[in-house]
Amino acid sequence: MEFFNREKEIQDLLNMIRQEPNLITFIYGPINSGKTSLMLEVIKRLPREYVAFYIDLRGYAVTRREEFLKVLFETYDEETFRKKVYNILRGVENFHKAIPILKHIWKEFFKIEEVSDAFKHVENFLQELYNKGLKPIIIFDELQVIKDIRINNFLIYRLFNFFVRLSKVLHICHVFAITSDSTFIERIYNEAMLQGRSRYYLVDDFDKETVEKILKEKGFSDEEIDIVWRYFGGKPIYLVEAIQAKRVGKDVKELCEEFYRLRRRQVLDLLYKLEEENKNLFDRVTKFLKGFETRDKIKYKRISKELSWLINNNILFLDPANEIIKPQSHLELLAIRNILKEFKP
Repeated sequence: MEFFNREKEIQDLLNMIRQEPNLITFIYGPINSGKTSLMLEVIKRLPREYVAFYIDLRGYAVTRREEFLKVLFETYDEETFRKKVYNILRGVENFHKAIPILKHIWKEFFKIEEVSDAFKHVENFLQELYNKGLKPIIIFDELQVIKDIRINNFLIYRLFNFFVRLSKVLHICHVFAITSDSTFIERIYNEAMLQGRSRYYLVDDFDKETVEKILKEKGFSDEEIDIVWRYFGGKPIYLVEAIQAKRVGKDVKELCEEFYRLRRRQVLDLLYKLEEENKNLFDRVTKFLKGFETRDKIKYKRISKELSWLINNNILFLDPANEIIKPQSHLELLAIRNILKEFKP
């Protein structure tokens, strides 16, 4: 996907990385706001002394400790492992999708119920890189995937403790966690064990000024820009769709209306199903949505059942740092306002 200008965010994150590791950084935002693309672009711009390990949990059915270990590590025989480490130490390879490990050591981790040995191996490996003058960075994308895995206690809390040790205690590794799950980020934002040990960085959709600049550079007329903004707002993935459509001669307005009809139908079907299954919750949901008839964002105090339902169904996005709720995109906002005409909460 095309990467749009995110210079401010890139410089913010690079400035964090240039400092001594001290805090866990949670990168959050609405779905498809470009969080992963941004982090990968930051990695591209790092000097050679940095080594990034990008653990992508997206798309994996990680429900057990064993599955987590398979994503966390990449196994090698002894000769290949030595070559891998040699290239890392020389700065030849500075981007990796897992932590390298000898195959026979990796197999040992499956014989025990704990994950502490696996974490200790990662720590020792990162410490060795640090001692050699390298600066390791570890990134977990869609971290919420493992939030329900239990190993004595929840794995996520064991991982948080490990993150704190790498960053705040040992200062050997920057730790980033990316998530699009609003309820998850709200939960960890209020987690006592992370107070004073973490920061939260919002990657939001583009503002109108940025959208106008992007689309003008792609040859969009003022009328087309207004149409795209009304339907898509600053959602990067939709801007790409609009740009590609114009490139092949498709009518931009037709494209926007096509996406809107689909999203409206999806939201409407969710509400019809909820009305059949839980009329009380349906009434509360539609009453809550009424607040968006004249506003595009709402302040919140707590996550109620109706709010949780709307967030979990990717209709609304929750920003705990700024204490606001808003639709995931302009498409959701337009759909909500249209649908409310059919329901009378």
